[in-house]
Parts: sequence; C-alpha cells; structure tokens
Amino acid sequence: MNIKTSIVSILHPSDPDRAKPQVPMKLPHGKWIEQDYPRRIPPLQRRELRLWQRGFLTLIRVLAGETYDYTCFLVTARLGKVMPLHTLFFTQLLQHGRIPGADSERVVIRVAWRAGCQYEYAHHTRMAMALGVAKSEIETLTNEVDETWSPRVRALMLAVDELISTRNLSPVTYENLRHELDQDQILEFATLVGHYVMATMMLSVAGCPIEPAFEFEPTAAVAG
Repeated sequence: MNIKTSIVSILHPSDPDRAKPQVPMKLPHGKWIEQDYPRRIPPLQRRELRLWQRGFLTLIRVLAGETYDYTCFLVTARLGKVMPLHTLFFTQLLQHGRIPGADSERVVIRVAWRAGCQYEYAHHTRMAMALGVAKSEIETLTNEVDETWSPRVRALMLAVDELISTRNLSPVTYENLRHELDQDQILEFATLVGHYVMATMMLSVAGCPIEPAFEFEPTAAVAG
C-alpha cells in the first residue's frame, strides 16, 4: 500500500459489512428493546456530514483503531456542535476517569441491560473483554444477583440498580460502595451511570442499528 492509498483509507471509512466479526456474544435474557422496527432517526450518510464532522469521525476511527464509522457516532452527529463535546466528555469519563476501566465497563454493561439497549451491550461487552474481563464474568453481569461476584462487583451492580430505580443511593448501599470507591469515585460513578442512561435512551429512541461485526448470535436473542 503506497502513501496516497494509505491516506485515502484513513480519510474515507471502509464498508462496515466487510469488517472482521467481533467475539461472538449471546444476547442474555432481559427486557431488550427490539431492533427490527424501522429506523426512526437513521444515522447520517457521509454526504450529509459537514467537513468538520468528517474530520472528527476520522479522528475517532484512528484513535479506536477502526476503519469504519460506528453508527452511534453517525446518529450523534445529528446533535451538531454538541457531538464532539459529548464524545470528549464520555471518552474522558470512560477511559480516563478515576474508576478503573474494567469496572467502568461492568457498570455500563449493567446499565445497558437494565435499559434494554442492545447497541451499548454489544459494544461494551467487547470493550470489557479487551480490558481483561472474562466472557464468563460478563455473562453474570445480567443476572439479578450472582454468587460468583466479588464484594466489589456486587457493590457496583447493586448500586447501579438502585441509582437507576430511585435516582439515589440508600445509606446502606452508599456505605457498601464506599468500601470500594472513594468520594470522588462515587461522584464519577453516579455521573457514569447517568450518562449511559441518557445514551441508551437516545440510541433506543433513534433505533440505532448494530454494526454487522457486533451482531449477536442469531439464536440467542431472548426477550424478557
């Protein structure tokens, strides 16, 4: 590949249908929002993007080590100038926050399951595995409770559930979480959960399609 071809391949996203499949994952039991209805708010096409948006998406592809644009970013591109600010915000929170990355991914997986958002679950299960979380553990994170959870994972999962259901943490839940996280991390935890509640809501309203490489095993989708 010559330099000119290499530059073109970076600037122009490849066909997502030709991407190498990710690790096969099953969609666990849950109250998932179905993906088979017509796309309410479709991802923007390349011709609809402004020049600066194309440049920003190129940066995302390069940093993510991908050759194609994720559909979630083509949906959030509809937010206009909010899109890069939003992307920088959640990237900083998820990848450079005070909570270890693997724990953040566990939290997002739990939020995605509670919200029924297949898109976020599809992506963050793979991101968790890339950070060393075993596939077998990931499969337990969508159980109501699980005896294999460590005290730390149990505190995180139950705090996610309570924060989503009550918008707060009870004294007992807070103290259990306080054994695992410091005060700054707990504020970050609440922000992380809140952001992904928002993100799952936005992607579900749009009907954001999952990229072919991230699709679930076809016989495993079970509605709750």
